[in-house]
Amino acid sequence: METLLQYAINAALEAGKAIMEVYAQPFEVYTKDDDSPVTQADLRASNIIKDILKPTGLPFVSEEDLPEDRSTFNRYWLVDPLDGTAEFVKRNGEFTVNIALIDDKQPVLGVIYAPVIDKMWNAECGMQNESFLIHNSAFRIKQKRPFTVLVSRSHRTPEVDAYINKVLRPAHPDLVIDTQGSSLKFARLAEGSADVYVCFSKTKEWDTAAADAILRAAGGKVLRISDGLPLEYSKKEYANPPFVAWAAPMPKSETP
Repeated sequence: METLLQYAINAALEAGKAIMEVYAQPFEVYTKDDDSPVTQADLRASNIIKDILKPTGLPFVSEEDLPEDRSTFNRYWLVDPLDGTAEFVKRNGEFTVNIALIDDKQPVLGVIYAPVIDKMWNAECGMQNESFLIHNSAFRIKQKRPFTVLVSRSHRTPEVDAYINKVLRPAHPDLVIDTQGSSLKFARLAEGSADVYVCFSKTKEWDTAAADAILRAAGGKVLRISDGLPLEYSKKEYANPPFVAWAAPMPKSETP
C-alpha cells in the first residue's frame, strides 16, 4: 500500500502536468470574491489532487474546494493546487503545487512541486526524504553568501521593509533582499540558500502548511510576528497573521 507521502507526491506530479497544459496556451483569468485571481489551472489541479488522494479516506480541504466546516477534522489534507497564481498569470514560472497533511492542528507532511523547473521538496513527520537531505547537505557546505532576506515578488508591503530595517538590518547591516514568488521562498530557506522570509501580506493556511512542514524538517521555523509563536492551523478562520520564516542556523564552520 502506498504511503500518504507517496499519494501526495503522485498527486502533485499529476497536478503539475495539468497546470503546464494550461500554462502552454492562452487562458482566462477570473477574480474570486476576495479579489484574488483564479484560472482553469487552479480548478483542474484541485480536482486531480482530490481524486488521487481520495483512496486515503482523509478529508480534503483545498483553496478551490472548501468544506462548510472542518472543525471535526483531526487529520486531513490541506491543499493549494496552484500557489502563486499571480506569478502563473505573469508567466514567470514561480508557482507551485502545495499539499500538506494536518494532524492535530500541526502540518506533519508537506510536498511542494514546481512544475516549470520540475523540482520537488517534501518531508513527512519531521523527516526529510533522502534526496532532500543529500541536496541540502551539499548546498550548505558549498554555499557562501551574505545574509539573505526574501520578500514576495507580487505582495511586498511597507510593513515588510519596516521590519527588515528595524529588526534585521541592525544585526546584519550588509544583508541583501531578494524577491521570489509562491512557496519557493520556503524551499530556499529549507535548502539554505536564504536566511529569512518576512510576510505581512494576506496569506491563508493552505499557502504555508506544506512549506511549514518541510521547513520544520529542515530545522527551520515559521513564527507569528506578534508573539514569536509557531503558526497555527485548523483555526476557525483560514487567514494567517503576519509571520517570519527562518532557515535553520548554519553551523559556524559554514557561516560566510
